[in-house]
Amino acid sequence: MTRTMSRRDLLKVGAIATGGLLAACAPKVVKETVVVEKVVEKPVEKVVKETVIVQGTPQVVEKVVKETVVVEKDVAAEKAARIKGKLVWDTFRGIGTGWNEERISTFKDMYPNVDIEFRPTVVSSQQEAYGKWYAMQAAGDLGDIVQFDPSHFHFWRAIDKGILMPLDELMAADGLNLKEWFDQFIEMQYYKGKIYGLPSWGWSGHDAFVINVLHCEELGITPPEPTTHEIPMETIAEWANKFYKKGAGPGEVERYGIALSIAEIGITTIVRAFGGEIINPEGTKCLLLEEGAVKGMKWMYDLCVTQAVAALPGDLQGGNQSAWAAGKLTMMQVGSLSALNAEKAITDPKLAQLGHFFFPKRPDGKIPSQIRGGTWGVNKATKAPEAAYLFVKHLAGKEGTIGFNLVGNNGALTRPDVLPVLEAKNKIYGWYKENLLNGMAIHAPANSRGREYTDAIGQWAVKMLDRKQPVPFEQGLQELADNVQKALDEPPA
Repeated sequence: MTRTMSRRDLLKVGAIATGGLLAACAPKVVKETVVVEKVVEKPVEKVVKETVIVQGTPQVVEKVVKETVVVEKDVAAEKAARIKGKLVWDTFRGIGTGWNEERISTFKDMYPNVDIEFRPTVVSSQQEAYGKWYAMQAAGDLGDIVQFDPSHFHFWRAIDKGILMPLDELMAADGLNLKEWFDQFIEMQYYKGKIYGLPSWGWSGHDAFVINVLHCEELGITPPEPTTHEIPMETIAEWANKFYKKGAGPGEVERYGIALSIAEIGITTIVRAFGGEIINPEGTKCLLLEEGAVKGMKWMYDLCVTQAVAALPGDLQGGNQSAWAAGKLTMMQVGSLSALNAEKAITDPKLAQLGHFFFPKRPDGKIPSQIRGGTWGVNKATKAPEAAYLFVKHLAGKEGTIGFNLVGNNGALTRPDVLPVLEAKNKIYGWYKENLLNGMAIHAPANSRGREYTDAIGQWAVKMLDRKQPVPFEQGLQELADNVQKALDEPPA
């Protein structure tokens, strides 16, 4: 006889029974051989006896069973045993929060044969870190896990210099699903058809304002809805003038009406609100002298210089955030992380209560913003590429990204499965969904001169907007535009 059994859809049993019938009063032995066809791992032969009913009479049936038994493999354990190596992780992110150490510890639990050395990169500015890493790479001392961020304009430069390794083959072998992350942040990881990392941080730029609700109530202004995109730029300027309060003595200020982000990240959003850009999408030409950008820069100039109601760098002791929480500043240009930190900074609800609104949508429906993001990458010189890739995936995974936000104090709105978790912790995360999904793309300098480009904007914008040593608007804007173009004209880094 033949019968079929199901196990993993591959088990098939052929049974052939032979035997003769003895007298009704005596038991009959029936020998039966059962052959079990399986994916072989370990051959086994055994003899079993059982009593069956043969034509109404109990009979002893002896079965010789030959089969091959599938020994279940623990794929994870095999992989954990196979992955070995020593990794060095250079980063300035998460230092002192415990997030970095937690990531290393939990990775070590999965891959005990991988050792990771965490080397904090301590610098005064993020751009300074990249210069340090280029020098370390030249000296052969750069770590295995690195981050040359696209939105700091060093990603392409690092690839062209042979620092980052492509991860396509490792991802394919691993079966990685790139839809775990938002498309806009995955797209940033590509260069010349290859993928070189996974998203680290990601958000929509300095695209909003926090506002002190108490000051609104003081002046009879209805506090805006936190997700509104309907407050005109002219109204924001009017509010800044109304909120401003002079101090008792000459030149003293009791309360500033607004603080703007006088840097590439903030100015980009402001000029975009007026239909302008700092540079063209190709990253080769400065557009600050074109109509939309001129309007945006004039809006800033009037608040900072002509009306002098905006706080400039150095005006507020302890910085804008502390001053805002102390009631000495009413509105402050922010992004998602800065809004969260502003709420955390409030120590006395009698001095500050959080209000929030976004830059107004443009007539073309676009939201003034700047989708910005970073990367976790692998040094091409690593001796343990698979281990390095797996650690990058560990950093950028769901649990790593949640911790990067809530423990590491970074803005990493990079994964659809993370946003609900963050929003459950704080409603502010949810306010940024629309901007995150519909924000405007960043424009990067084609020559990858990230530091030169951002320094030119920051230094010359601060000079242009300095009310203590004022320069005419046209002159200041021309100087700013000339120096931005000069940075764009430098040879590729």
